[in-house]
Amino acid sequence: MKIAEFRQKLKMMVSEIISDESGAVTDLLLCDAFGVERGELLAMLHLNVPSSIAEKVSSQVNQLAKGIPVQYVLGYCYFYGRKVAVGSGCFIPRQDTEILVKAACGVIGNDEVTFVDICAGSGCITLAIASEKPNAKGYALELSRKALAYTEKNLASLDNVVVKRFDALDEEDYLSLFEQSGKKFDLIVSNPPYIPTEQIPMLDPQVQFEPETALDGGEDGLKFYREIIRNAPIILKDNGTIIFEVGINQAKPVSMMLELNGYSVAVLKDYGKIDRVVLGKKY
Repeated sequence: MKIAEFRQKLKMMVSEIISDESGAVTDLLLCDAFGVERGELLAMLHLNVPSSIAEKVSSQVNQLAKGIPVQYVLGYCYFYGRKVAVGSGCFIPRQDTEILVKAACGVIGNDEVTFVDICAGSGCITLAIASEKPNAKGYALELSRKALAYTEKNLASLDNVVVKRFDALDEEDYLSLFEQSGKKFDLIVSNPPYIPTEQIPMLDPQVQFEPETALDGGEDGLKFYREIIRNAPIILKDNGTIIFEVGINQAKPVSMMLELNGYSVAVLKDYGKIDRVVLGKKY
């Protein structure tokens, strides 16, 4: 069977599972299987499909049919132009989180800034910041041992980052971090769990394959913001900055929390024009 014919049949199968992006997902699977970019794939359509590749891709489609996210099927995704390893137990990076990275890079500029990424998950935020700003030095902090394996893997090539197991809800871990670092930090970034507990069962089935600990923000979805803001003075300089990603309709309450704690606040919208990032600066 020619690649062109196999690709068309594959697209039809994928469309029954993922109707909106069947073409893109089909090409993702094929490009990964052949180890080529999409342009190269299109130039190969006249060639025959090796049986090994047909079997591999068919197996991946079966995984998609079970509801497993394509990122888990492939074992990676792309964030801020960089390949990020992901898998079961690790939250999948979203494109809108790039807004947080852009805000952090703007705050850092060309200075030798120190930062912490709380609830780092895959480490995608730290990876993007530390790669874009090699003069910056940071800590990627994550509690889940399953996720931490991906944090370490994705950040292994960077010498300006330390990975540490850390509970964002435990004051003792903030004190321990301060003791380990020996100084306070210029910047805190965080994309914490922010889905209200009762809404988790109503999420898209594919999202429910992701770890609940990376989603559950407590009764009102704001539990992590409260604790990070409360404990921030332990690790953040007096003139430091906090940058949060927030869920829909959470920018206002998170902004109020920051303002009540002496921060000047700005809110940034994501690619869908939704308030997505809250920046708090102390002066």
